[in-house]
Amino acid sequence: MAAYRVYLGISFALAATTGLVYTTVVVYRVDAAGLNPLQLVLVGTVLEAAYFGFQLPTGVLADLGSSRACVVFGVAVLGAGLLVEGAWPTFAGILAAQVVGALGYALVSGALEAWIAGEVGTGDLTRVYLRGSQAGLAGTLLGTAASGPVAGGRLNLPLLTGGALLLATAAVLVVVMPERARTRPDSEPGAVETVRAAWRLIRVRPAFVLVFVVVALVGGWSEAIDRLWGAHLLANHRLPGPDATLWFSLLGVVATLLGLVVTQVLATRTAETLRTLLAIVAALLGTTIVFGLATNVWVAIGAALALAAARTAFAPVLSAWLVERTDPGVRATVLSTRDMFDATGQVLGGPALGAIGTWWSLRAALLAGASALAPAAVLLITARRRLRAATAPGTTTAPRPESTR
Repeated sequence: MAAYRVYLGISFALAATTGLVYTTVVVYRVDAAGLNPLQLVLVGTVLEAAYFGFQLPTGVLADLGSSRACVVFGVAVLGAGLLVEGAWPTFAGILAAQVVGALGYALVSGALEAWIAGEVGTGDLTRVYLRGSQAGLAGTLLGTAASGPVAGGRLNLPLLTGGALLLATAAVLVVVMPERARTRPDSEPGAVETVRAAWRLIRVRPAFVLVFVVVALVGGWSEAIDRLWGAHLLANHRLPGPDATLWFSLLGVVATLLGLVVTQVLATRTAETLRTLLAIVAALLGTTIVFGLATNVWVAIGAALALAAARTAFAPVLSAWLVERTDPGVRATVLSTRDMFDATGQVLGGPALGAIGTWWSLRAALLAGASALAPAAVLLITARRRLRAATAPGTTTAPRPESTR
């Protein structure tokens, strides 16, 4: 199917650019721009705050307008953001780039998942999203392998190259990306009505609110990992060899290969979705604690790799669970709401974690971030029980059959 192949291609291209840019971007931000731990986290906080502000409008735009147009324009805006950061190696320039990038991320996220669900249907979305994740991991492998050598020539070269590649990708999508004509009601709801319908669905569907809180907690955890893991390895461990960028590139390649193994296992097995999410969160909690406490560099590297492999499965499994339970007319808005909860967790947790990393220690910041995962696991257990109660014989509600997954 053409749409499925395009979806895999988009996932590959976005991830390849991400691997190229972000494998060594911490070295660029520390060495070229001179950012300290607090500034590193504030970069993420600005990104997430802007992302939060853009999410709901872009989700409604995708539901009322065209998911395809949002994806194409978003890819182009992402490219522009990378060019801004690569050309302006200062704290102010990097912050400005985050705002541009946040708009691009907001346009693509939710809209891409909603677009492919509309093209292929919701019958086997878990496998579709996991295959998309695998295509992304393959792209990450390529981009990550190239990142070290490219950055070795000039630290901002991955950013400039990635920006140019995304602009070219957007131009190709204009030609090859299909979109089915949607059947629209005679009186189509406006933006306010769409938002109300999405929030009403979130409130009444079993376990939705609990799962969205889990998203916020995992978002708070991810801020510590995304912004500080590289700084932790550089500051607290001695990486063998003179070139740190090559080490980061190698670690990214190995983590991607492990992620491919994890997603392949999940894509070929049928399991209860919330149980799978619970297992992933438990794995993230354990590996983050080991990574933060390890004093041996090889133990820290092993924990980081295991953490990265487990993390690859969280987003596609969660997306499938949500989309299968969401009406098509508000699908992108619900997914954007999910991302708003994620951004909220990162914005609230980011500055505090950055302050802990700057004024206390990076180890303490990582462990503080991990502390958000324990209540997330408890909430997933509660969500599973709530779903079982909602689908038990004799209940007054009649959820769709797949809602027990």
